[in-house]
Amino acid sequence: MEPEQLLDKLNDILLADHFRFIEVIGRGSFGVVVAAFCSNLDRIVAIKITSNIDQENEANLLKACCHQNIVKLYKVLVANNHLYLIMERLVGLTLDKLLKQSILSEQSIRNYMIQILNALVFLHKKNIIHRDLKPGKEINIIENIFICENACLKLIDLGLGQEIVCKGCVYQSVGTPYFIAPEVILGKEQSQAIDIFSLGIIFYMMINNLQHPLWDGQMRKRNYYEFISNEFTISFPKTMSEMAKDFVLNTVQFRSENRMTALQCLEHPWIKGKGVKTHPMTTREIMLRYNIQQKLQNIIKSMMFMKTLQQTCEEEIHYIKTNDSPLIVEKEEEQFSPHETDRARLSVELTNQKQKPFKLHPIQLKKVNSYKDLLTLREKQLNQQKYQNMILRFKEKLSLGNQLNVIGHQNFDAPISHRKLTTLPTIKTNRLQRQSTFNFKYF
Repeated sequence: MEPEQLLDKLNDILLADHFRFIEVIGRGSFGVVVAAFCSNLDRIVAIKITSNIDQENEANLLKACCHQNIVKLYKVLVANNHLYLIMERLVGLTLDKLLKQSILSEQSIRNYMIQILNALVFLHKKNIIHRDLKPGKEINIIENIFICENACLKLIDLGLGQEIVCKGCVYQSVGTPYFIAPEVILGKEQSQAIDIFSLGIIFYMMINNLQHPLWDGQMRKRNYYEFISNEFTISFPKTMSEMAKDFVLNTVQFRSENRMTALQCLEHPWIKGKGVKTHPMTTREIMLRYNIQQKLQNIIKSMMFMKTLQQTCEEEIHYIKTNDSPLIVEKEEEQFSPHETDRARLSVELTNQKQKPFKLHPIQLKKVNSYKDLLTLREKQLNQQKYQNMILRFKEKLSLGNQLNVIGHQNFDAPISHRKLTTLPTIKTNRLQRQSTFNFKYF
């Protein structure tokens, strides 16, 4: 039956001429879309007429979707075993025709991508997946992305849309062959990620003049399905920017968990107009950075441990050398050598450099004897010699004072003779023969 006759029968049932036929907008496997004047709304509307009652699903989804980037649904009517979707009439052209007519600038592509993503964010928050995003492929099929005259983009077809009832559901395998996601072909769980896969292909085609990233134009549908059913690689033209490549690589992914969400796509550097990526976006990138950081931390910990071990060995060797008196003199002479001075200056310069703190697991050391004990004993020995010299000088002054008092000097104040002179304990040399040993406990 002709579309005009279908509208006449609808008016007969409504007992009024509510709709006046104007023209056919498009045809497809679902039915036909016509433009008609609606007297109740006093405007031209688009009426989608289908005999498939399953299209009622689209009506329910459109009722729940009131968004500036999704076509507006006014009313749903059922008559003569046909379903009538009364929607707003859009003036413009499909994205496919726009790409064929002209080469879009980067700013225009960015503007259209933001509008598509805003619509997807709205749908995905309501647990609705579109499942049939495409710019348009055949002349007589109503494409799903429409560009209005004011550069406003709208999604115009939710006929294959599906509301996700629970996680892990496997729905019917539907979609346009060269935009369908791998999990749909493999019969796996369907989620919002299948829309992101289609979006990545659309983005690639918008930048590269309708060239498909995975299909060469000659590959049969069966071979194409086999190709994307496994891990695949994408070839990029030299003119494509790094951030544009990164956007495609994080959307056209074989594994759904490695794709960005619609919200993450809106935060991508290319969408933001930036040339550098400052942080990971997807789960794959986050795990990759985490693994790299873990390996780097393990390398740094190993280097710090080797440095600590080297310092400990140097102290042990120095302790062994200082047990012999000729070597002590030799060591003291080496301290004033130019080579040692340069080494000390280099050590100070390295110490003054800013270093990032690293959290290391402590190594428990059981101390038996150390080089610090030797320094303590040596300091005590030097102090003892100093005090002995002071006592000798004091005794000399005391004896000199007594002699002057005997001679008869009145102005001389004798030192206090009643102060008790004390001597420091001597240090046994056998204590210097002890060596430092450490017991390392590994974790």
